[in-house]
Amino acid sequence: MTAAMESLNGLPAEDPRALHAEFAVEQVVHLGRQSVVALRLEPSVRQGPAAHPVPARSFARLSDEEVEAIDRAAVAFAADLPESGGLPLILPQSFRSMAGRKGRNALALAVGGAEAARKRLIVELLDIDRGTPAGRLTEVAGLINAVARGVLVRLPPARTSGPPPREARLQGLTLDGDDLPADDSEAASALLEFVESIRGLPGLRIAQGLPDEGYLAVAEVAGFTHAGLRGQAARAQAA
Repeated sequence: MTAAMESLNGLPAEDPRALHAEFAVEQVVHLGRQSVVALRLEPSVRQGPAAHPVPARSFARLSDEEVEAIDRAAVAFAADLPESGGLPLILPQSFRSMAGRKGRNALALAVGGAEAARKRLIVELLDIDRGTPAGRLTEVAGLINAVARGVLVRLPPARTSGPPPREARLQGLTLDGDDLPADDSEAASALLEFVESIRGLPGLRIAQGLPDEGYLAVAEVAGFTHAGLRGQAARAQAA
């Protein structure tokens, strides 16, 4: 990233409000079969000339325009990714963007048309929390399911989140490694607590963005069906 690069929100790079994003392509592994079953994007957003990180759990403090700019960058990045052996692509998007028709229509642009989107794209909603109305989530998930292969919801750790409604027809739930404690034993406990908090809900349970391979076995014992490691592929810049 260079100082001269235009920011996502159109501000000069030296402006403390300027946003920049880059995306890592990660592999999602089926823990039972130990095989790669999907690819996913992970946004890394930074703000201001000092490049302070803005984790996905903090997107709620950004404006609608800023969140939409990040989502557009993710769609544009996905559009440039070559198809990889028919693997589905998990695309992170804001609930705010996906609640609007414009955001959902943009999905087809990422993979070359509506039919391709329904076959390949799985949308991962990033900003769902206890304050998200259950009925609205169910409605938006249904609208996304009409234009994509499926819908995942990224939840914060169990202590700060609640399970989404069954009626939402989600393909699964995800927990991100960046939300785990740094201590290994505390992280393992957080993985166990997360699975316990969603016990009984159908669908995939994905522990993504884990810091190293040692966590894969922990995630499987905890009850996750899938997992992925952070930073397996080189990050690519998006302006």
